[in-house]
Amino acid sequence: MTNITRILKEKATSLHKGYRSPLWWRNVAIKYISMILPDRHNGFPVTSENWDHLIILDACRFDVFSEEIRKTPIYEQGTLEYRISMGSMTKEFLLKNFGTGNFKDIVYITANPFVDMLLKGRFYKIIPVWKHGWDDKLNTVHPKTLYEYTLYAMKKYPNKRFIVHFMQPHFPYITLRVKEETGFSKHREAVLTGKTHWDDKTIWDLVIEGKIPLERVKQAYRENLRIALKYVEPLVRKMDGKIVITADHGEAFGEPLSRVLPIKVYGHPEGARIEVLMKVPWFVIRKPKRPKEKAEEVRIKQAIGKLKGRL
Repeated sequence: MTNITRILKEKATSLHKGYRSPLWWRNVAIKYISMILPDRHNGFPVTSENWDHLIILDACRFDVFSEEIRKTPIYEQGTLEYRISMGSMTKEFLLKNFGTGNFKDIVYITANPFVDMLLKGRFYKIIPVWKHGWDDKLNTVHPKTLYEYTLYAMKKYPNKRFIVHFMQPHFPYITLRVKEETGFSKHREAVLTGKTHWDDKTIWDLVIEGKIPLERVKQAYRENLRIALKYVEPLVRKMDGKIVITADHGEAFGEPLSRVLPIKVYGHPEGARIEVLMKVPWFVIRKPKRPKEKAEEVRIKQAIGKLKGRL
């Protein structure tokens, strides 16, 4: 089967399965309507500013982040700003920021399968925590797991810059369990098997169908962010240089697509360039830089560490 045939077959399957979903039709309409609406949000390339470490909170709204970061010890260490993302969903964000060029000084640690799916070979190394650190009960990667993988990577690659991509506050929510599968298992399976399309039911389908109240989802979203920040805070303590906490895109809670077309937007559909999706946090922490070790010194330290582990 050729790639074109396979893609056409997957798109046909997606259409056949998706047409029953109100959210699917809503997002299709939003995508194509957005193409004719004026674009008031010029995207900001994250590579246009210098930073040593970039921490990405997936689907994190600026307004919710602004409220929650003030409750943490991190807030006194940094400066809260915002930027306009280059995409309303992860795929757009990744391709527009890293789809061209090579970033061989960066190790990308990710709980999101899109990174491996779209950006192989772009970085010094991609560490797929979504593959090896998956939690079957939560249907996602717990932020603690990503934190632990990052600590290990920082010791192994002390001279590299890091991008650390948490899955939270994106659903599935750690504090909200639902009977329906609303996680990333099908996305994960698709990337593992080389598929380019898959059909995941989302938490927003359940909201639109009236199976779960919107306010409960908003509460769980905020709790997901709080849990992630509990691990971001100690991670920042172990980093040096310029550290930026940001998001790939925001999350819509039913805001209108435009004043003229008040279609309610939920989640983060492709092409929906509304403020709550495009305005993302840009929280900057500046710390003294540690002098970089020479490659030979790093190898010697690692060899000594392995030797000690055997004694």
